[in-house]
Amino acid sequence: MTACTRRHVLGLLVAGLAAPVWRSSSAASAERVLAVGPGALRLLAYLGAAERLVGLEDMERRPLSTSSYRYALPPGLADLPSIGPGGPGRLPDLEQLLALRPDLVVTVTLDGQQIQALRERAGLRVLPLSYGDTGLLRIDDLLTSLRTLAAALGREARAEQLAGFLTANLTELRERLADAAPAAAYLGGISLQGAHGLTSTQSGHLPLVWAGADNLADRAGPAGHFFIDREQLLLWDPPTLFIDGGGLANVLTEYAGNPGFYQRLQAVREGRVYLTLPFNAYNTNVENALANAWMMARVLHPAALADLDVQARAGAIMRTFLGTDVMPALARNGLGLGRLDLETGQWTPLS
Repeated sequence: MTACTRRHVLGLLVAGLAAPVWRSSSAASAERVLAVGPGALRLLAYLGAAERLVGLEDMERRPLSTSSYRYALPPGLADLPSIGPGGPGRLPDLEQLLALRPDLVVTVTLDGQQIQALRERAGLRVLPLSYGDTGLLRIDDLLTSLRTLAAALGREARAEQLAGFLTANLTELRERLADAAPAAAYLGGISLQGAHGLTSTQSGHLPLVWAGADNLADRAGPAGHFFIDREQLLLWDPPTLFIDGGGLANVLTEYAGNPGFYQRLQAVREGRVYLTLPFNAYNTNVENALANAWMMARVLHPAALADLDVQARAGAIMRTFLGTDVMPALARNGLGLGRLDLETGQWTPLS
């Protein structure tokens, strides 16, 4: 109930802030911007506006790994002043925020009281945005947030380009899989507030929905993240196993410690284990989610997508969302889309 209430409140806040003043030709676009909370900087990156940042959360200074957008950020951002550690629902350093004189503070996951504190105690112009519930992507919330932020930045055309690209991809997937029966699969290794192993999964996982999958985790409860019992996974015995890149290291460690358990799964015995790009990394990697859906669909419905070049499609998605193809950089950090060998820990790109 708490999550639903927060989502409802944030939805009202976003709707309220998407007022004509943001779209008025007489209103100046925000040029000095701060991003607070999981995913706020990602939305700026999607709109090509990360260069407007005047400060940075410490969370965004971590070594490059599972957040695709960070591979495409302008150089020098790490040298910006710190505005605090960052993290879900954590207020930044108010004194530092005031010293940086931002035109706009973009927030994700802050609650109504925290937003009010930024406005009233610091007198800041605050724009609360949302992807949906944390770790559970909702496309309507995402598009509303992109358009609202774009209006504040004067990047409306860019937001519509992204919305059109995402909608076109999802429409194409739906049309190409219209006659395909759902194919059973399990996704393990989903990250949420840290990296986890094989039993970390998600019901209502959008990439699997888009890919025409029968997500076995959907049988265990309503949409959301949870840990499945190992015995239940053995009972399901998924014919296809996807491993989220965010949990890859954990899964490989588990396999090395207990290969016998994994070998009891038919997907492992038959070599139908596949690596996907990290879904969550300081909120949802939307570009990764879309690329994952195309790869999953290619695996689960090979006849319907026999002509699909997975790597080319993923590269096009990265270029559209981030302005550059970050797939090679992700690969250098052990991440990608392909068949995974749990014994060696190596993956082979799926073409």
